[in-house]
Amino acid sequence: MITDNLQDFILDHKYLLLIILISFIPFIGFLFNPLLFHTHDGLVHIPRIAAYFKALTDGQFPVRWASGLNYGYGMPLFNFMYVTPYFISSMLVFIGLGLVSSFKITIFISYLLSGIFMFKFSKTFFEDEKKAFLVAVFYQFFSFRFVDAITRASFGEVYAYTFLPLVLYGLTLFFKSGRYIHFLLASIATGLLIISHNSISLAFFGVCFLFVLFFAGNKKNMVFGLSALFTGLLLSSFYWVPAILEHRYTYGDLFMKDIYLSHFPPLQNLFIPNLFNNQILYTEGISVQLGVFPTAAILLSVFLFFRKKKKQLGFNSRLFLFSLTLIIISIFFMQPVSGFFWQNISLLRQFQFPWRLLSVCGFAVSLLAVNFLLIPFFKKKKVFILLIVLVVISNYFYWQPNLGVDKIDEKYYWNFPLNTTYYGETDIIWSEGPKKLYPKQRVEVISGKGEVFDYDQKSNIKNYKVEAVTNIVLVDHTQFFPGWKVYVDKKEVPIQFQDPNWRGEITFSVPRGNHIVQVKFQETKMRLISDGLSLVTLILLIALFPTFRKHRI
Repeated sequence: MITDNLQDFILDHKYLLLIILISFIPFIGFLFNPLLFHTHDGLVHIPRIAAYFKALTDGQFPVRWASGLNYGYGMPLFNFMYVTPYFISSMLVFIGLGLVSSFKITIFISYLLSGIFMFKFSKTFFEDEKKAFLVAVFYQFFSFRFVDAITRASFGEVYAYTFLPLVLYGLTLFFKSGRYIHFLLASIATGLLIISHNSISLAFFGVCFLFVLFFAGNKKNMVFGLSALFTGLLLSSFYWVPAILEHRYTYGDLFMKDIYLSHFPPLQNLFIPNLFNNQILYTEGISVQLGVFPTAAILLSVFLFFRKKKKQLGFNSRLFLFSLTLIIISIFFMQPVSGFFWQNISLLRQFQFPWRLLSVCGFAVSLLAVNFLLIPFFKKKKVFILLIVLVVISNYFYWQPNLGVDKIDEKYYWNFPLNTTYYGETDIIWSEGPKKLYPKQRVEVISGKGEVFDYDQKSNIKNYKVEAVTNIVLVDHTQFFPGWKVYVDKKEVPIQFQDPNWRGEITFSVPRGNHIVQVKFQETKMRLISDGLSLVTLILLIALFPTFRKHRI
């Protein structure tokens, strides 16, 4: 009986199980190699995981301040950096895994879930399991996915790939059913998408917006579809509102404003096959090819669309126009001709690298892959299997450790001294830049006569006692950022952070006598409002569930 039930389950879910199975193939070496594949960003994500874990276990939530980085002066790293991958990896550390293992597994989880969600979305969208399987395979084995995951180790972007299809799955279910549970799914998935990366999530949000316009089907669905996306924005406001509004306190835009200029991939390189991942076709160390089969899917789709005698705007035509719109817009912004927009739109410059928009192309060409099944030749079982196999193995060289491997001393990364950024994204404008040495003492008397003792520190709170013989001025060797407060005997005292001798550090006065000092990082009014928006939205969504769960909206 159990065997029969298992057999029935496998047959009923064979395509989904196959997606799960083949998703392991590219990551076998990555997961089970005792060393760490050398990647562009892996060696900065590992200390960030450690810093996030420390902050989380200290009670910071949302996590914003990384206290141990920057030679102990700290930095508001997580006020600007995406949330999802660091939270997941911290949970893995919490259950006993090391930093490297947590890093590897977190990346793999994103990849595995992206395949599952893409299959579930495509199955609902196309109402055909075979088409859904083909779309999911193209999505999973788009070569740039491996550039992001294994060459770059872009910790946040890989989770944007995960939640994009989940948003579309929720929207598609809602368009078909009108049920609140599906509105809820689309809203929560949108929130998760936004907190997964600070630029690609924006591009993918645009994809979701266009999806609603193309496929809602009627005005009611369009209104509720857009409302679900807006609700997701509210859910994630605790992250993106401070990240945008407090960006002006950093050097990020100053140092990153011209990066895009050297990262436009030559147009022809997008279409030239690079099966062996040859560096000759790289742009600034990045392989920027669409790939053989994605290019074939585009060409086939164009051919089939223009071969039609009647250009009715049916489902297939809308699918083609939707996908082609995404591809054309993405390629346009990956070319120097779009330089005017990059130069004048600061939000666009947050993408840093124009070739990042290949991720949008990867999604679009995956949808176009269904057109292979409009050709009778590809419907044949053996031909279909061969197509799947070729799509998979054509990416073989992309999931190899082309940059070598690293032996990691995790103790070093638990106490990492540097700041983990490349372009001053979180360097505070009042400081003199990244620190170069640890301070000799965490707190010093810089004026008057006194002594500091019983120093105790967490990531966001510092407590110590002061015995001041005279009125004194102290410097707490912590970078100032809005949210830091100083309390002397539980009373807030003014902070100075522009002393030319202690640029960007917290200095404050303490009167003569014995005192208890607390230096604490708190939420500002703006952050509290953002947190409140997220919390109230979540509470309302949950509160409405019992009322609407069995009814159409």
